[in-house]
Amino acid sequence: MTSDLDTLIVGAGIAGLTAAAELRAQGQRVLVVEKSHGLGGRAATRRRDGLRIDHGAQYVTVRDPRLQARVDGWLTNGDVAVWSHGVPSWDAAGGWRAPAADAHPRYVAPEGMSALAKLLGAGVPVEREARATAVRADGDGWSVGLADGSGRRSRSLILTPPVPQTLELLAGVALAEDDRAALASVRYAPSFAVMAGYPDVTLPDWPAIQLREHPVLSWIANDAGKRRRDPAAPASAVLVLHATAVYARARFDDPLDAVGDAMLAAAAEVVPWAGAPAWRDVHRWRYALAETPLPEPVRVLAPGLVAAGDGFGGARVEGAFVSGLAAAEAVSDPLG
Repeated sequence: MTSDLDTLIVGAGIAGLTAAAELRAQGQRVLVVEKSHGLGGRAATRRRDGLRIDHGAQYVTVRDPRLQARVDGWLTNGDVAVWSHGVPSWDAAGGWRAPAADAHPRYVAPEGMSALAKLLGAGVPVEREARATAVRADGDGWSVGLADGSGRRSRSLILTPPVPQTLELLAGVALAEDDRAALASVRYAPSFAVMAGYPDVTLPDWPAIQLREHPVLSWIANDAGKRRRDPAAPASAVLVLHATAVYARARFDDPLDAVGDAMLAAAAEVVPWAGAPAWRDVHRWRYALAETPLPEPVRVLAPGLVAAGDGFGGARVEGAFVSGLAAAEAVSDPLG
């Protein structure tokens, strides 16, 4: 069992990579274990026919000055761009509404939102396709068992998966009753994402549409509008549709093809050409958004054991970033 680590982090999403980079900069020996091959968690980008498509987090808004400092540097380097200041909305009764004049900028990564993981976690050691299965106290540290039968041991442990998965990992750990109850109170909304291509349709002039009180859809994004392209080349449309939590809960176990058909038909009510794409993919998100995050940015469960992620503090990308910083602070007491 690997045991020469100061801090082990489960999950290579925004929170986990942020925490790892902070601790590594302080001189700690850190390792991130990630169950999938990709990085970024729900800041996810899929490739299809040479295209990059964001099917998870769609953009970043910023209020925390520490994240703003990072974003300002990424803007200078061209790693991110301002996509829009707010997005228009639509509902059946009132039709289209323009975004508020003072809306916060929406930042995107032209190479795909998963690029944020590379920016935040540059230089961080990550073991991919290493699924954590259990956590246990181990002397003056913590051990994590992996699906392949191996394990990793460290002085401190930061858990950043969706909170229900963190609770599963902690099933064998004696937690305080109030800590276990607090973690159990965090609820997530599911969603579906439909990615659809329209090679014969010119790019729309809107960045996205927020749908209000729609029974099926919450969001339609002009995803191709985020990408760098040759101005002389024809620009075809790529849309990303997100389902409402109510719809996703009702149809979560239904065949994805049927869900995709229904969501595209719903999109055609708003964007008439959206119902007949040349191609489409459908993705199911079980933990799309924390609906009831805990108010604190992290939860210290025992000495050296911290739960973090977008289920704490503010949700979304910024909340995960802030939680990662707080997690690093919680385990960064002097090693000597």
